[in-house]
Amino acid sequence: MNAVLARPSFWSEPRDPWAWQRALRLLSEQPFVDDPWPAWEGVLRDVLSRRAVPGLYGLKQRPQPACWLGCGLLVPANEGWKLHPDAGDLVDASREEFQVQLARWIVRGSPWVRLALMHLSSGRWVLTRGSAPLRAMRALRVGHDLVLDDATLRGDLAAAPGVVPPQTPVGTLRTQALPRDLSPLRSPLYLLHALEWLDEGGAPRLPAELASSLLPDPPAVVLRRITHQEADVAGFVSLERAARRLWAAVMGTEAPPEIAAWVDRVFGAAIAGGSIEVDAWAPGQPRHGVGLYGDRDRRLARWTVHDDFDPVGTDASRRKDTRGDRP
Repeated sequence: MNAVLARPSFWSEPRDPWAWQRALRLLSEQPFVDDPWPAWEGVLRDVLSRRAVPGLYGLKQRPQPACWLGCGLLVPANEGWKLHPDAGDLVDASREEFQVQLARWIVRGSPWVRLALMHLSSGRWVLTRGSAPLRAMRALRVGHDLVLDDATLRGDLAAAPGVVPPQTPVGTLRTQALPRDLSPLRSPLYLLHALEWLDEGGAPRLPAELASSLLPDPPAVVLRRITHQEADVAGFVSLERAARRLWAAVMGTEAPPEIAAWVDRVFGAAIAGGSIEVDAWAPGQPRHGVGLYGDRDRRLARWTVHDDFDPVGTDASRRKDTRGDRP
């Protein structure tokens, strides 16, 4: 199934996640729930801001293309929408329990939260002043407080392992959201920080069971799997083909036009550092790309990938310290 990911939508006041609990309590009393805008004009008008309502909803499959609205607390029903069967626990939770249960829910069910955590872990997104902007009495400034590579919002978001929650029938997930649309992420990130699931530097520190569901395979495992799938009968793999697939799997976007430069930086550093051991090189064909450092005799490689292979950590362009001074 192809789907479009709507812009991020969460509770408006970061310090008041209970606004969603109050909304869920009202909605649990309804026989069915309308789409977001009619619901806000009706039962939720005095409870949530209009922008906070879509985040309660899940995958809307009609009309096509399907639209992923929010965190899936509401699921489609014949008459409209209804409370997810597992969301009743949030309705009845105590004030303290609700924070933890909601955090677990959004980490498991929100593609935006999963995407943010994945890229904050890899360093492709950076909270430049750590957690301070999450606590500030102002909006999160994307491009200043939160710096991200625009490419992470292009291409097939579902290609990045962990973005789409498990057991969801979505193959291609794309978004028209722009970086400036990501300011609402402040609310879920503030909640995770309050629970100490996001440290002072802005790095995720999730409980083990949540972390494993978010990033199921490390890059070395992904590259070994790609190598097994792409290798010819002699065990050689096209360097450029493997790199393009690795980029899509780890970075979550289509490979950039300058893929050859990225191959030189990442694979060159990995080979020099020993995290990839090359047993043999072969020239291959022009269709196999330009070869490492433009060497046509190094288009194909037979290699061994070690566990310490890290395409982000070995990319010099990603290792620059963009965090600046911390308060």
